[in-house]
Amino acid sequence: MKILKQRWAGIVLTALSLFLTIGVKTVFAACGPKEDGSWMACHWAEQAVFASGIVLSCISVMILLISDEKVRLGLSLAVIPAAAVTALIPGVFSGLCMMTNMHCHTVTRPSVTVISVLIAAAALVDVIIKLRSRKGGSR
Repeated sequence: MKILKQRWAGIVLTALSLFLTIGVKTVFAACGPKEDGSWMACHWAEQAVFASGIVLSCISVMILLISDEKVRLGLSLAVIPAAAVTALIPGVFSGLCMMTNMHCHTVTRPSVTVISVLIAAAALVDVIIKLRSRKGGSR
């Protein structure tokens, strides 16, 4: 039980990061290719989110596996801006389709935004808990 209490952030962050990484290619993938075989702009947003999801997944697994509390704190701190950037990829850093009723606008972008915010929030809660426990332990 103690290990689960210490590793909750790694478990939650890994699960959410893997869901983002796999989901952006399956459940909430961007629009498919055009009839001529070329890709719309949202395809490249999907690719960037996938790459960012891989990075978030790797960091999350490290949070889960590394035992040094200070290193895990630093990794959790790194997740926050990485997740924020990921949330901004579709529609801000990378364009989406011109028609707002397309799948990338109605499914991909909201899904990526919600999951990325959940990742950043979980990492922030982990940072706050770690900092409070360090402060309380140093008295």
